[in-house]
Amino acid sequence: MTEAVLPKKRLAAYSLAEFPSNMMTTPVALFLPAFYTQDLGLSLTAVGLILMLARVWDVVTDPLIGYLGDRTKTSIGRRKPWILAALPMMLVAVYFLFLPGEEVSNQYLFGWIMLLYLGWTFFNIPYYAWGAELSTNYQERTRITGWRTMIGVGGTVFAILLPNIGQTFFDYGGRSGETLYLIGIGILVLLPICLLTPLAVVPERDNFVPSRIPIFAGLRIMLRNAAFRRLVACYFFTFLAVALTSPLFVLFINHVIADPTAAPRVVLGYYVANMLGIPLWMWLARKSDKHYSWLTSLLVMGLTFPCFIFLGEGDLLLAAGLLFIVGIGGGNMSVVPASMKADVIDLDTLESGEDRAGLFFAAWSTATKLVLAVGVGISMPLLDFFGFDPSIKNPPDQLFALQAYFSFVPVIFYLIAAYLLLSYPITRKKHQKIRAELTQRAEKASLT
Repeated sequence: MTEAVLPKKRLAAYSLAEFPSNMMTTPVALFLPAFYTQDLGLSLTAVGLILMLARVWDVVTDPLIGYLGDRTKTSIGRRKPWILAALPMMLVAVYFLFLPGEEVSNQYLFGWIMLLYLGWTFFNIPYYAWGAELSTNYQERTRITGWRTMIGVGGTVFAILLPNIGQTFFDYGGRSGETLYLIGIGILVLLPICLLTPLAVVPERDNFVPSRIPIFAGLRIMLRNAAFRRLVACYFFTFLAVALTSPLFVLFINHVIADPTAAPRVVLGYYVANMLGIPLWMWLARKSDKHYSWLTSLLVMGLTFPCFIFLGEGDLLLAAGLLFIVGIGGGNMSVVPASMKADVIDLDTLESGEDRAGLFFAAWSTATKLVLAVGVGISMPLLDFFGFDPSIKNPPDQLFALQAYFSFVPVIFYLIAAYLLLSYPITRKKHQKIRAELTQRAEKASLT
């Protein structure tokens, strides 16, 4: 079952699961690397490689879950059983990662981050595939991803508010370990509520064409899809820019700006900007083809990052202001691109004759996670190579290495992604033709 326009209550219930999911992803990307190196004593190289290897394992699990999810058939649907199975894995992993004892090891971090990423795979791929199947309408899909992203960013803002409230009233929450502890408690309380609610009240589509094509034959059809290849390339370069800088953000604030307790406040401003930017990008997507909205947001981020090179000790307000502008652009990263994914899946359905949203989201997830793995696997060991030590006050050369890397490296990849989007092939008119052909095919099938 799909609807041209979803009722707001159903849309809000579906999107609710994104709230605790984003509460997890942000601290893992921003605070966990600094906590396990700066506070718990693991080396930059070890933490970078552990996070990279855990992500690389997703190359195996993501396509497998996507492939199996498209073939799942139960009384509650084909997406919901996987999300339900993800819940206990994520709860256990969050407890041990966010609330560790005083003594941890490389093996400890590796084991629990592997479990967390496996739980994410069980949740994310079926959940996003489910979202793509809620509507076949070009514009409604942007509304679905917009709601989901807005509620997800709300989860991130709430997660960052927790340590800010702790700092304000209890003088607790400014350091990475304190931040993770408070966010971890919030996740453990909210995750069951926010995942079980959509499973209980939001129906799945019930008129899909089950996937029967063998996985490798299906992948060959997928790779012949020119729009898919270009979209994946844009994703690759966009998320490479993110992956190369996000593990270093807390270190940048702690050492270049020289304020070891300011990161939660600055990050809060970034995600507030995300929320403010989402209506702008949705409006632009309505007024033009979707890819122009994404392209514009990439230019905003790519042209702002070089300004970080001019910051120094005490420039906290300037850092927060620049990150706020980046946050406006970043608000689009889960809205319009995710809507474009659903349009590409329609083209695949036309070519393959099957509904394979799970496999497609697995392919995108795999590409994204590979890039995130490479980013953290490069950034932190490279800083180590240049002699940067997160546990001391670094000399000017090491601080400049951190600052220059943070300021200029992401620009290259944001601009490459923007260039690739200029000739994106699925426009609004092209998608209307695809949907018309799919509708005509379904009507013919119903008569036979």
